[in-house]
Amino acid sequence: MDLQPLRMRLSTRSPWVRAGLVAVAVSAVVAAPLAFNAEPHADAVVIDGASTLSDDVTVNWNNGHHGPATDVHVLAWNDFHGNIEPASLNIYGKFAGGAAYLAKLVKERQALYPRRVATVLAGDNIGASPLANGLFKEEPSTIVTNFMNVDFASVGNHEFDKGKDELRRIQNGGCPAGGCTGAPYALPGGGSTNVYPGADFQYLSANVIETATGEPLFPASGISWFKGIPGGKKVGVGFIGEVLEATPTIVTPAGVAGLQFIDEADAANAEAARLREQGVNIPVLVIHQGGIQSGTVTAPNGCGGNLAGSDIEQIVQRLDPSIKIIISGHTHAEYRCTITANGVTRLITSASSFGRVLSDLTLTIENGTGELLSASAENVIVENALNTPGPNVVRQPDPSKEDPTVAAIVAQYVTASAPLANTVIGRIQGDLTRTPTAVGESALGNVIADAQLAATQSPEKGGAVIAFMNPGGIRGDLLTSAISSGGEAIGEITYGEAFTVQPFGNSLVTKTMTGAQIRSLLAQQYAGCSLPNRRILQISSTFSYESSLSATTDCAAHIGRMFVNGVELLPGDSLRVTMNNFLATGGDGFTVFNQGTDPLGGDVDIDAFAAYLTAANPAGVAVPALNRIIEIP
Repeated sequence: MDLQPLRMRLSTRSPWVRAGLVAVAVSAVVAAPLAFNAEPHADAVVIDGASTLSDDVTVNWNNGHHGPATDVHVLAWNDFHGNIEPASLNIYGKFAGGAAYLAKLVKERQALYPRRVATVLAGDNIGASPLANGLFKEEPSTIVTNFMNVDFASVGNHEFDKGKDELRRIQNGGCPAGGCTGAPYALPGGGSTNVYPGADFQYLSANVIETATGEPLFPASGISWFKGIPGGKKVGVGFIGEVLEATPTIVTPAGVAGLQFIDEADAANAEAARLREQGVNIPVLVIHQGGIQSGTVTAPNGCGGNLAGSDIEQIVQRLDPSIKIIISGHTHAEYRCTITANGVTRLITSASSFGRVLSDLTLTIENGTGELLSASAENVIVENALNTPGPNVVRQPDPSKEDPTVAAIVAQYVTASAPLANTVIGRIQGDLTRTPTAVGESALGNVIADAQLAATQSPEKGGAVIAFMNPGGIRGDLLTSAISSGGEAIGEITYGEAFTVQPFGNSLVTKTMTGAQIRSLLAQQYAGCSLPNRRILQISSTFSYESSLSATTDCAAHIGRMFVNGVELLPGDSLRVTMNNFLATGGDGFTVFNQGTDPLGGDVDIDAFAAYLTAANPAGVAVPALNRIIEIP
C-alpha cells in the first residue's frame, strides 16, 4: 500500500495558491494548555544511538499494532551556510559537499520514494557564507535550494544576520538596495529572471514572534498531506520550525529588532496541539538547536558526547509526548540518536554542515489509523570526488555525482566572483587557526584583533589603543598548505580565503571605555556571568590580562590584573577601544560594550583584515605567540 502526497508546488508570491502537498499553519503563541505534565520526571534521561555511520537506529512505538503499513520518508540537512561550491570540504575521510552534489543525491532519494517524501532544512541555509554566495547577498544559496524540491525550512540564527526585512526578501523575492547583482536567476521550471525570485520553500518560525503583531514571523508549521490507501484516508505529517531561543545573544541586535524569541518547548507544544486540531497527529520538530561534542565518545560524533547535558536535551525533556521525531542543527555535528525522557523515546538527527551529509528518515505509518509505528534514520555522506583528502591533495571532481543544472548555476556565481576571490592579498608564515588555548586564546583571533587595531589606531580613525574580536565571527582557518582554485603559492592568501574567515561585513566601531568597564566586560565571558556558555574575546597585542578558570566565588574573580602595553590598567583609566558593530551593540551577550561613549565608525572588518595582510608583505604575517591571556590559579 502506498501513501501519496498531494505535491502541488507552492508559490511564495501567492500563498493561497499553495494548496496540495502543503498546508501552512500560522498561529499565535497563546494556545490552550496541553493535557499532560511537561515537568521532567526524576528518572534519568537515557541517550543512545549510532557511533558509526553504518549503525542502525530505529525507534518502535507500534504498541502491538500489526496492520498494513507504509513508509514515508523525510530528507533533511542543516547549516548549509551558502557553501554552493565543494572547495576542499570533507568529512570522515571523504571529500563531500557542494550544491550540485547535494542536489544530485537529494533528487535520487526523492525519485526512490515517489509520492511519499518531504524535504526539510533545519536552519542556517544562508549566512556566514563563502564569497561566491556572500558577494551576491546570499541569493545563490536559495536559488540552488529551489532546485532541490525543498518543502520547509526552519529559520536559523544566521537567517537574521541582516534583519527580518531582508529575510522576508529572501523568502518572497525582489531586489535589494543596489539592485539584483546576482541576475540572471535560474528558475526550476526553466528559463530565468533578472529579479531575484525568492524561495520556493516556506520558512517556518514557531518561536519567533513579531512584537508588533504577536504572531510568528513566518508560519509556525507546515503540513505534508499524504493520501492513504485504502479508503482515501489522508495522513498529515506536520513540521514545526524553530530556532534556538538564545538567538538574540548571538545575532547583532539590529538583526533581531522587533522580534521576540520564546521558549522552544513551549512553542513546539502549543503548535503540536494546533496540529492535532487539524487532524495532524504526527508532528516533527525541525529545530535549529542541537548537541555539541564534549568528553570522550566512541566515534567523532557519538551520541553521548553530543547530546548529554546539551541544550537540545533540555528541550526534549519538556516536549509534548506526540513529538517523537526531531531534526536538529546549529552545532554542525553529525548524529542519529535516541533520547528517552519521561517514558517517551524520541529519534533525533543532525546532518553535520555545509551540505556534506544528508539525513534520510523513514516514518512507518499504519494505513488504517494513520498512527506512527516506528522511525529510523540514515545519514549519507554527499561524496563529490574520485580521490580522498590528504595533505596537499587536490580534489578530483566526480562529474557522475553532480546535478548538471545546479552545477551550471554554481559555475555562474563562482565565475562572477573569481576575479576578486582569487586575488592574492598577502602571505602568512604559518598556519593561523581558531584552535583555542585552555584560556580561550587563538592565533587567528589574535591576528584579526591586531588587524582591527591597526585600522583604527590613527587619531582620525578613532585613536584606538586596544581591540576586541568575538570568536564566533571567525568562520575559518588560514592554512599555509590550503589549496585554492586561484593557483596561489603555498602561504599566499587570497581575498576569497580571507572572506571565508570574516564573511559578515561588520563595520568597526571605536569607543571610549574605562578600566572598570573592561574588567566587567571580561567577566561576562564566563558561563553564568551573562552568558550561558564560556565565550572568550580575542584581543590585540597591546592588551593582556590574567584569567582564572577555577574561580568560583563570583564572576569578577575570573579576572586578575589587566595590562595595556605592559602597564597595569586601573579602574579609573580611560582609553579608546575598537570592536565590530556586532559587539558594539551588545552582540554575543557582551552588554558592557553598550556603556562605551563617543563611538566612531570605521572600515568594514574584511577590508581591515585584507589591508593588514597586504601591509605585512613581503615577509607575511607571523604566527603570534599565545600569551595575551595569562592563566592564573
